Amino acid sequence: MDLLVTVIGNAAVDPLFREKLLANPREGIDTWGFRLTKGEIEMLEAMFTKRQEKLEEKFKALENALYENLEQLIPKACDRPCRMSVSRPSKLLKKAA
Repeated sequence: MDLLVTVIGNAAVDPLFREKLLANPREGIDTWGFRLTKGEIEMLEAMFTKRQEKLEEKFKALENALYENLEQLIPKACDRPCRMSVSRPSKLLKKAA
């Protein structure tokens, strides 16, 4: 099983995942291949189905702060989304190419 905390962390560092998650939480995690427990799905839907604009704003601020800190510690450490994020689904990679 994956963890809801991993989903939240990935939303902080991958803007494409965050966009999909906020648009449709269940579809977003399914697209990325996350497998959550029934309880985690309930919490996911409760957390991400309201106030998406505010969540987007706060997640973007967190993303920027995390990357700024990383850049100060290790210059040119990684591009966005960083290598610590969950790998994007292959069907999304093909569309970007």
